[in-house]
Amino acid sequence: TMLDALPYLINYPYGCTEQTMSRFLPTVITARTLAEMGLKPADIEGRVFGGIEKQGAGKTQPAGKQEIGKIADMVKAGLARLYDFQHPDGGWGWWKEGESDHFMTGYVLWGLLLAQSSDISVKQDVIDRAMKYLETEIVEEENNFDMQAWMLHSLSVGYSGKSSRQVSPYAVKAFDNLWNNRERGNAYTCALLALAAKNLGYTGKAEVLLRNLENGVKFDTTPDTSVLVKDSRHDEVTLATAHWGEDRIAWRWSDGCIEATSWVLRAILAVDPGNKLVEPAMNWLVKNRRGAQWSNTRDTAMAILALNDYLKKSGELAPETEYSVVVNGRGIGSRKIKPSEILSAQSVFAVDRKFIRDGLNEITILRSKGKSPLYFSVQVSFFTREEPVTAAGNEMFIKRICNQLTGKPTLLKGYVYEKKLLGDNETLASGDRVEVSLVIETKNDAEYLVFEDLKPAGLEAVQLRSGEPLYARELKSGAIERRFKEGRKPDPSDYTGRVRLVYQELRDRKVVCFIDKLPQGIWEISYQLRAEIPGMFHWLPVLGHAMYVPEIRCNGDEIRIKVEEQGSI
Repeated sequence: TMLDALPYLINYPYGCTEQTMSRFLPTVITARTLAEMGLKPADIEGRVFGGIEKQGAGKTQPAGKQEIGKIADMVKAGLARLYDFQHPDGGWGWWKEGESDHFMTGYVLWGLLLAQSSDISVKQDVIDRAMKYLETEIVEEENNFDMQAWMLHSLSVGYSGKSSRQVSPYAVKAFDNLWNNRERGNAYTCALLALAAKNLGYTGKAEVLLRNLENGVKFDTTPDTSVLVKDSRHDEVTLATAHWGEDRIAWRWSDGCIEATSWVLRAILAVDPGNKLVEPAMNWLVKNRRGAQWSNTRDTAMAILALNDYLKKSGELAPETEYSVVVNGRGIGSRKIKPSEILSAQSVFAVDRKFIRDGLNEITILRSKGKSPLYFSVQVSFFTREEPVTAAGNEMFIKRICNQLTGKPTLLKGYVYEKKLLGDNETLASGDRVEVSLVIETKNDAEYLVFEDLKPAGLEAVQLRSGEPLYARELKSGAIERRFKEGRKPDPSDYTGRVRLVYQELRDRKVVCFIDKLPQGIWEISYQLRAEIPGMFHWLPVLGHAMYVPEIRCNGDEIRIKVEEQGSI
């Protein structure tokens, strides 16, 4: 489970601060743990860099087989990127540019300290500057208990093993504030505070916090039965599940189920490793994967690190196991797994579509040998034949407005452009410029958003370099319709004056825009493309989602355009 999720992190297409940390840290920690448990480094790296199955490596790993030592190279590159991204004040933001962020700084500091404890060489001055930044800033979050707990936990890892005199008085004040308000924090906050208490030597308080977490658990002793199914029976061998956090869409980062449960599991293992909730929490995490990974990079990294802690305690790699998989009464495959073959054994079984029935389908896993837990998930892929694809959204919506820019020389103003609104099945000439405006409506304040404009093959960005200054500007509600009338020039009165920095990447297939925070409202991002290659093209929908709450997502409309040689129109 842990290793199968790592290729998702390693090959994630973007590299902000969080994803850089989430990429190398779980990989290093997991590989080290498995090596300590007797598995061969060559097998570990082969699994990490070879994808889930060797026969699918051509699709999942197009660069081919990686040599041993690749993990070391990845760590070196990741650390170099993090060093470069650190700001003069000692903090980190989502990207190199922009303001330092409390959450991101806490995450990087914790990750660097964890890497350092795993015998990875980390620059001490980088850690010291980050510690100083958090010590200075932590008191600013006295009313945001989850953020203050996140920062305190990171600092506590740095303080672990030191005398109380070496602990910053600001950190002590933060702990007292969180302890006095412990009934007001959520499960994530409570778990972080319990770990901080453990690191700072407050064992009794850590145990109290653990009891609070036990009282707030969502515990299901019969996950294989339902009140909706008459006479459904519980199988005694089915593990119970336990989790924390919100089951609905979580607007606040600390309310999400995956991260909250991961951190609670880590806290339980640190304070009371024999607790009855350990296996149910682990079981819930494994069951809530999406294919080989969890819902996003941070969820995946946190879950892997929690499962890594569990694996150290459980020793479940030791016994030999044998099982078979049956779908709708037809055998799909069977495997016998010895401890030495745990990484080479097949773990994904593709089901031919001819074996899938309309309506209810039954998957059965039969164990013929062994007592170790068997973890499984089911993934279904499908595609739509809808053409053109129409706009849709959940809590966030987007519209792409395209204007053909026709340049004309003037006597006094030089070369100016007139706008013509582009609709479906419009025609451009090679060399024509197109102004693209992404209009985004957010129904609530949103964080860490990414928008991918899948540009047609015949168009290229006018701007040549990624990372150039770009801003999202907030539109007044009454300006929406008149702002995009054909031929209308931009008017400063259309905007509220609020702006948000956008980090833009120009890629071969798409233009990608990242925004760390976007308040509720309607916002506009503009950039230009140029028609170059003649042909008929589908301009696929622009896609948007919140990186850490993927359920908040949207897509725009698809349009089709034709590009002809200059002079042939």
